[in-house]
Amino acid sequence: MRTKTLLFLLAGTLLLTGCERDRNSGLCSRFPQFCADLHTDSWCTKERERLIEARYQNAEHPGDASRYQVMNSLESYRLCLDPLLDIQYTKRHERKNIKVETIIDIGEELARLEASTASSDYPYLQLWRWQRHGDRAARNAFIEQAARPEMQQPDLQQALAGLLLHRDAAAAERALHRSLELSRNGHRPDANLLATLVDLYIGQKRYEEAWIWANAIKELYGKDTVNWQHMESYVRFSARQKDTMQQQAELLAQQLEEGRYQRYAASN
Repeated sequence: MRTKTLLFLLAGTLLLTGCERDRNSGLCSRFPQFCADLHTDSWCTKERERLIEARYQNAEHPGDASRYQVMNSLESYRLCLDPLLDIQYTKRHERKNIKVETIIDIGEELARLEASTASSDYPYLQLWRWQRHGDRAARNAFIEQAARPEMQQPDLQQALAGLLLHRDAAAAERALHRSLELSRNGHRPDANLLATLVDLYIGQKRYEEAWIWANAIKELYGKDTVNWQHMESYVRFSARQKDTMQQQAELLAQQLEEGRYQRYAASN
């Protein structure tokens, strides 16, 4: 029974992949400009198909969000192709030349998109300019717009927390919790995010919270993030306290895994 289920899931995956490939083949036939500058062999197929789809979506629904998706797809595609340039082809040297030309073309396209979005207040583009070009004005604008509805995304809240951590710990903590609240079912939270919360609590001597969150990480990922012997030099919990906190950690881990974490509900 289990084998049949696995075969069914595998077949479904292959059908979806085939449908996606057929769709992109159709897009290339109808809109050759989306594909003309891309390589055509089997390397980096997934990245190439995502780029074709992103270009199509940007043409259909132009705007900062779709331009960002094209930029992200261009970068992923280029990063996938870059290592291949070191491969010495023994039979078809033209393959390497095509990839070199492709990388040059997509690099130029990426530069044009970066220039055209340089003044955008779209949060992902602000973060792009800061992370890739060290644009402090973009970083500051990103932080200042923390309350915007567009900022209510798990990854944006986590990025915001990283920028605030050493300047406003309370605001960083709120952003970390908000990121977890926004996480969807089936998407495990980033272990680094949880570890950041543990470090923050230890730094503030909030040891009970640190213990609960560290054990929630252990429940989710099966690994310790805290040197307990070092921590116990500061505080010791009784067996009864640990039993209660362990129950809280298990409930917290379940909420996080199921995408139904709520900060204040979890603390009651």
